Amino acid sequence: MKKRLTGLLIAFAIGLLLFYFRIPIPFMLSGIITASVLKFFVWTDMRWPVLWRNLGLVVAGYGIGRDFTQDTLLRMSEQLAGVFGASFVAIGISLAVAWVTYKHTFANLLSCIMGMLPGGLNQMMLMADEDPRVDANVVVMQQTIRLFGVIITVPFLVIHLLGATVAPQGLLTPLGNNDGLTWLVLIPVAGAGFIIAKKLKVPTAALIGPIVATALFSIACHVNLQKVPPLLMNLAQVNIGLYMGCMLDKERLFRTRVLLPYAVIGTLLIIGGSIAVAEILVRYYGIPIVTAFLAMAPGGVAEMCLAGMSMGADVSLILTYQIVRLLMMNLTVPFFIHKFFDESYTG
Repeated sequence: MKKRLTGLLIAFAIGLLLFYFRIPIPFMLSGIITASVLKFFVWTDMRWPVLWRNLGLVVAGYGIGRDFTQDTLLRMSEQLAGVFGASFVAIGISLAVAWVTYKHTFANLLSCIMGMLPGGLNQMMLMADEDPRVDANVVVMQQTIRLFGVIITVPFLVIHLLGATVAPQGLLTPLGNNDGLTWLVLIPVAGAGFIIAKKLKVPTAALIGPIVATALFSIACHVNLQKVPPLLMNLAQVNIGLYMGCMLDKERLFRTRVLLPYAVIGTLLIIGGSIAVAEILVRYYGIPIVTAFLAMAPGGVAEMCLAGMSMGADVSLILTYQIVRLLMMNLTVPFFIHKFFDESYTG
């Protein structure tokens, strides 16, 4: 408990510093930085409770889901070609990078594919652990580098390359209008969404469940929901970041260090492809470039939506593109892996 409280206090202090300098998603980044440093140089056995991470995701899920409205459903129906097309492009680039990595390193093709697919960290790690043909070290290292690379670089690219600015935010209370039904409905609504999603074995149930439940509640009841108090949202982000930072494993990174350049270059290529597709979305649908890029960026749903919140982007649209890609991957990837890599596959 001492380690966790120390990590929490340090992360919050760093988060305040990043917040002061108007850095995007400051408290999530501070959690990642704090946990990474502590685990690499102080407490190598440091772990972050899954319960704390899940509570953070439930809060984030409510904050994201409350922005989903009937207007979002209408725009989603009008942009179906863009939503699915963008998802196919992102997956296609990832498969190309996986093939190059397979051709030039010791890792087999199945491990490389599972390591480079965007947005599927938890699912790919679980599948790697269950499949003896897959080198779990390869999958974990590539997925970790991809996710951390995106979370750290994308917000800065959006600001310095695309001209976005960090929207003013309150530290204790929300800025601007915060009318609507009390945010305390997140406890029964988002909590029920998490429980149902977990029973249905939905990927990342602690995030997807609350997002869907909150969005459905808002649309069905025709009500606006209040924003979560910034202090609670910042605490949630710190816990998500600390959990992610603790996922880094120095020994795994060392054992698979030959793959590091391919993982980094592959991540940069996927980000570059995301920018290109974002430009197409801007031209065809008139989406603001910052929203389009965050919608396409190969990070996680929570990370990109929270980055969008901090920059005043259209979170509901970012959510739509990110969730469609996530669902496509988690519903189709296991099927195609079993189809194209039979039990005799050895790499």
